[in-house]
Amino acid sequence: MKMSFLLLVAFLTGSASASVGQALPATGSTQDQSQQSSQIDKVRAEVQKRGTGEKSRVRVTRTSGQEVKGYISNIGESSFTVTNKKTGQASTIPYADTRNVRGPGLSKGAKIGIGVGIGIGVTAGVLAAVVCGKPRIY
Repeated sequence: MKMSFLLLVAFLTGSASASVGQALPATGSTQDQSQQSSQIDKVRAEVQKRGTGEKSRVRVTRTSGQEVKGYISNIGESSFTVTNKKTGQASTIPYADTRNVRGPGLSKGAKIGIGVGIGIGVTAGVLAAVVCGKPRIY
């Protein structure tokens, strides 16, 4: 039962993170450029929404696949700065080089999936106990 639960958690976490991150299209045509500028606007809006300071912790996935963790310490016109709280190292990240900005924990969908999985597991356990035999009262 523990193995099923762990597989469910791994599946839900993997599918949630796979659906969240999307690769930017190659530049060249007008449509590609408008899609890229719309992605940049989305990233800029997400960074603005989170604000700056040590409480605005984020995980940023760059277009190269590198992940930067920390808090947003500065928001600029074409880039923002993420500072690692442990090391104090600041990384300036251009909006165009950002694939995804998210909070430090699990997504809401992953949390709901884990809750549903736990509910199904408990229900299956109760049904198995009922079907396999009556509890004996001494």
